[in-house]
Amino acid sequence: MKAALAIAAGAALAAALWWAMRAADVPAVAAPSAAPVAPLNLPASAPAAQPPVSVAGLPLADLSQPAALAAVPPAQALRALQQCHAADRCRLTRGEGMDEHFAVVGLMREQIDRLAAQGSAAEQAAWARELLAFPDGHVQAAALALAAKLPPSAETAAATVAALARTYDAVLLGKAYPVLKQWQQLGLSAGYDDMFVGLVHTGGWQAAQSVAENIGPFLNAGNVGRFEQVARQLPPGARQQALLRSLRDFELQRRGG
Repeated sequence: MKAALAIAAGAALAAALWWAMRAADVPAVAAPSAAPVAPLNLPASAPAAQPPVSVAGLPLADLSQPAALAAVPPAQALRALQQCHAADRCRLTRGEGMDEHFAVVGLMREQIDRLAAQGSAAEQAAWARELLAFPDGHVQAAALALAAKLPPSAETAAATVAALARTYDAVLLGKAYPVLKQWQQLGLSAGYDDMFVGLVHTGGWQAAQSVAENIGPFLNAGNVGRFEQVARQLPPGARQQALLRSLRDFELQRRGG
């Protein structure tokens, strides 16, 4: 009996050892790896900062700052103002209508003064010719004043004639007559007759009246007949009467009266 119990106990112990060894041989089961989490396509809280829009190397925000304009050469400042005005992007004021235009004009006149003091004669002449075509009589007058201080040239005279031929500004014409007369005395009067005839015949009322009243110093034996013909073609009125008076005054002066 004791022998049987001993055998049974030995068998149980062997079975226990076999199962322990079997468990050690079984590889551990790896825990399942976590699935990758897709990134959330959430909108950005704010757009990426954009570089400031600029013209001629100057940020638009600087155009209204006198110190910023004074820190660059006047030619660069003029180019920036001219370009932003053409694109209607200066944003110098919060007003509407012509406020923005007049703000640009004021700054351009300041830069023309700086150019007159700092720029070379060639640079001044180039800008004077260019700004004579700017769509504002104040800027054109400043450009004309700049041109008048420079050595006369056929190119500058031609640019002036081209600009005046399109003007409706009698004030600008009034400032131009002495300069044109000075250039005429130097033989730089090409295009004068066509310009004056066009203005007095088909120009705006104020410009036409101004030419009719002030044509006298530009009359000569070679063109007086042309202006007499224009006077006959004009409808009766103030313009015709002014031109006829200028023609009579010229005739009296020519005859020594």
